Formats: sequence, C-alpha cells, structure tokens
Amino acid sequence: MLPEIKFSVRTLVEYVYRSGSIDNKFRTTTTLTEGTKAHKAIQSTYNETDQKEVFLKTEIEYEKLLFIIEGRCDGVIFRNDEILIDEIKSTTKDLSLIDEDTFPVHWAQALVYAFIYAKDNDQKEMSVQLTYIHVVTEEQKKFVKRYKFKELEQLVTDLVKQYSPYASLMNTHRIRRNQSINELPFPFSTYREGQRILAGAIYKTIAEEKNIFANAPTGIGKTISTIFPTVKTIGEGKLDRLFYLTAKTITRQTAEEAFSHMKTKGLCMSAVTITAKDKVCFKEETICEKEHCEFANGYYDRINEAFLDIFSHETFINRATIEEYARKHTLCPFEFSLDLAFVADAIICDYNYIFDPKVSLKRFYDEHKRETALLIDEAHNLVDRAREMFSAELQKSSFLTLKRDYKGTNLFDAANKLNKYFIEVKKKCAETGSLVLKDTQEDLIEMLEIHAYR
Repeated sequence: MLPEIKFSVRTLVEYVYRSGSIDNKFRTTTTLTEGTKAHKAIQSTYNETDQKEVFLKTEIEYEKLLFIIEGRCDGVIFRNDEILIDEIKSTTKDLSLIDEDTFPVHWAQALVYAFIYAKDNDQKEMSVQLTYIHVVTEEQKKFVKRYKFKELEQLVTDLVKQYSPYASLMNTHRIRRNQSINELPFPFSTYREGQRILAGAIYKTIAEEKNIFANAPTGIGKTISTIFPTVKTIGEGKLDRLFYLTAKTITRQTAEEAFSHMKTKGLCMSAVTITAKDKVCFKEETICEKEHCEFANGYYDRINEAFLDIFSHETFINRATIEEYARKHTLCPFEFSLDLAFVADAIICDYNYIFDPKVSLKRFYDEHKRETALLIDEAHNLVDRAREMFSAELQKSSFLTLKRDYKGTNLFDAANKLNKYFIEVKKKCAETGSLVLKDTQEDLIEMLEIHAYR
C-alpha cells in the first residue's frame, strides 16, 4: 500500500502558483464573513438544476506516493450541453484592476475542480468560470474559458510534480512523528497526584469524540496532562493536529515548555507558536503593503523555499525560530507563522485564531474539525472574549477627526452625516438614561458603507 498524502485543492495550487506580495485587498479583516455573504449572493442566482458547494475528491499516484486531493467547488452550472465550474472570489480590490490573467492561482484552483469533475463524470471538455465580486458594491466581473480533459489532466499532473518535494518531506516527517510518539514516555519520572487520572480522561474523551471540562487545582500540571495524551492520539491516527489556545503569554510559554520536555524524550513533532502581528513585526510601523515593507514585498516568491528550509531543520517553532527564518528569507514573521500553522501538527495561539469570525484560521479549523483537538486553557475567559469578538464599537470622535482633516471633500460630508446621527442618539440616551435598539439600524449601516467605500 502506498503512503497517502491528503491535502486540499487550495493548498496544492497556492503552494505552486502563489507569487508576488502580501495583498491586504484579498486578505482583509472581513474576509470570512463578507466572503461568505458574497458567495451566497452569487450562488442565489443559480438555477434549480445547478449545484453549489460540491465536494470533489480524487487520487493520483506519483513517485510511490498516493496523493489524495479534495475540496469544495463553489458551483457546478449546467447550461444546455455545457457544464461549467464556477470559482467565486470576493475582494475589496477595484475590479477594473483585475483582468483575465491577474491571478493565475484562482484559475488553477478552478481547473483542478474541473479536472476532478470531468474525471468522475467522463467529460471530454469542461468550461471554467472565474467570478469576482466586490464585497461593498457587489459589482461582479466574470471570465470564462473552455478546456479539453487532456489539458486539465496535464495541468494537475504538473501541479503534483511541483508539489511532490514538499509532500515527500511531510510524509517523511509524519512517519518519524508517529514512530516517536509511539515510543514517547511521560516526560517526567512520576505523575503528580491527579495527573494520571486527568491524562486518562483526556485520552478517552478524544477516542470517543466527546468534550470534557476539567477543573483542577493550581500545581497539578494540567498543561502536560492534557497535551501528552492528545499527542498520543495523533500517533495512533485518531487526530491530525491539536490547537492549544490560551489568552496569556505565561501559559503560552508553559505549553511551549511541555513540548520542549517531550522533545528531550524523543518527540519529533512540528509545533508552531503564533504571536500577535504588532509584537513580531520587524518594522517600526505595521503597514502590510509592499511599498512600505520589504518583508511583504515578494513574500510569496520566497515562502516555498522557507517552508522546505524550516521543516527540514526544525520541529518546535516558537517566536524566536520564526523570526530567525523570517529574517533569513525576508518574510513577514506574522504571515509566516500563519502559513506554518496550516501544516503544523500543533499550534499554540490565542483564542482569537479559532473563535473570532474575522480570523482566517477559523476557516482552516472548520474544514478539518473532525481531525483536530482544541485544548482551551482557562476556558472561563472565553465569555468575556466572545463579547469582544462578536461586538463592535463606533467612536464619535473618529468621525470628528475625519471632518477636520477632510473638510471640503465627499469624505467630510459622509463623516458629518454620521456625526449628526451620533448627536441624535446621545440626545435619546440623555432622555432615558440608556438606549437599547433591537432592530438593525439600516440608515446607520447605509451611511457607514457609503463612508467606507469613499
């Protein structure tokens, strides 16, 4: 039986095709929520016979490895005798700046879906459509191409060929990882009181695919008692990865120390720590644009070489290690840590990277939920954090500043209208002492959207 390498269509094409610089126009703080909304807007125009969110999967043998490629196609559209694969991309970028060949990686993703669908349904030709939608204006731009099956097959073969060195490295790592886990003893000479019971409960919970809440006294060694059994289940194939979520630097360091202790006992496992962007940024001012930062400029031209380098030489990848390799390859350390997290065995990070709807790793977790364990340190903190994540604030002072700085412009007029709105709200609050509005304030949303677009 050939060793299996499983990965998504998106992972494959991004590894091979991504190039250029970090572009926040395609990676905004509203990517997940606004992107989902934009996708649904396009899919709502499909006919009843069309299909959306179609799961596709194929297997390809290459150099004694079995590549399992899977993903969800945005749409399969049927028009007379034509079958069209629709790939939807949402953006805040001006659509007039996007032409047919601006983003080869988007075409590649759609073409892989077209290949899998054609292969499964014995199609000799397929049409492929790229649909771009602006998340604010909902303006759309579409490009359509037609391909023969042999062309699609050749493209996917070339993709797998270029991906194979990295895949082989990951396969070798997985074999070493599982062997080291199976041989791994508890990293301390003895268990403290209660540790063995807690570790056993964690192991059983994961094996039975259930949830557990543990309330244990300080000093029992909760961190190693939860991480160690979780690592054991990864070696047995019950999981692919784990997230250790914490809100504090000191508990993050405790988790890193737990992996370090296991490393001294022979563990070979990739564990990545994600540190907040403002803390790891190499520049005095955090402006993630190629014109302002050499670490953002050309980032994707260098990322693959950095991947092969760091995974060939490191296992426990903390902040210092990320910064070392980021400087070596001239990469943004924050974006580098996020990209590493997508393929790591363990990720140590803040709650936000899983629970905040505006963070990209949330999508990654949703796609791999069944193979991932969440170890949440001090989970009672999630209540207050959730209020922050799912709430928004608007400060009247911000719009006063805009009025002052942009007098005589359209932006001044928009900020002035919002300022007047806040004055009216303040008057109502003064009359009643407080104000709770249960219905969505459509007029406010309209003013904000106009303001944002300007």
